[in-house]
Amino acid sequence: MINQQYPVKESRRTGMLLAATAGFIDSYTFSAHDMRFASFQSGNLLQVGLNIAGGKWLHATIYFWPIFAFLLGSAFNQVLKAYTNKSLRSHTLSASIVEFFGLLLVASLELQSVSANIILPLLAFFMAIQADTFNKIHGMAYMTILSTGNLRTFSSGLTNWLIYHDEMAFRRALRVGPVILAFFFSAILAYFAIHFLHRAALFVAPLFLLGVIILVNHEKNFKKVLTHQITSTKIRFSISER
Repeated sequence: MINQQYPVKESRRTGMLLAATAGFIDSYTFSAHDMRFASFQSGNLLQVGLNIAGGKWLHATIYFWPIFAFLLGSAFNQVLKAYTNKSLRSHTLSASIVEFFGLLLVASLELQSVSANIILPLLAFFMAIQADTFNKIHGMAYMTILSTGNLRTFSSGLTNWLIYHDEMAFRRALRVGPVILAFFFSAILAYFAIHFLHRAALFVAPLFLLGVIILVNHEKNFKKVLTHQITSTKIRFSISER
């Protein structure tokens, strides 16, 4: 059986780095900002509903703005995708760079003790770009900002392998297993980063994303070289036939 080649955006390494980014950020905001999340919008949506039901309309807005920012981030990413496709640029690389500098900006604002009501929506905006850009691993749907679906994929894949000896199910489990671990260990890293770096800890998150940018850019440059070599070979072959 021939192994299928997938783009680097769908690789396990990329998935692990992205999961570490999201896991670190949510662990940071949960610890430093009153148990609030930047990318876990299901939790924010529940908080909005509970506060509205309790008559705490003003308090509900605290959780509403990250949700709204997440929606804007997804919409922005679609606009970015349309622009990069039209200009023949790499959307994956462009989105990663936007997120990288966005996270650096937010980390700088956090260092200046800017209100969490600004920090959280900004983080949600950039997490939406990540979630919308990187949604497949080896051709299979997954999430880099949450682990619920990945845990289901891992459990069902492993179980089907044990019961039916389904090799494809086992491969699915192996794809998301490292991503789950990266998400988990990023929370541990965030705990110690907060302890030693305090507000500067948020600067750790863009470092994971920098790894993604390096991987994607390396693939882009490799494709350019490969395309150039193929074109040169065709030209030489054409000349030799004349």
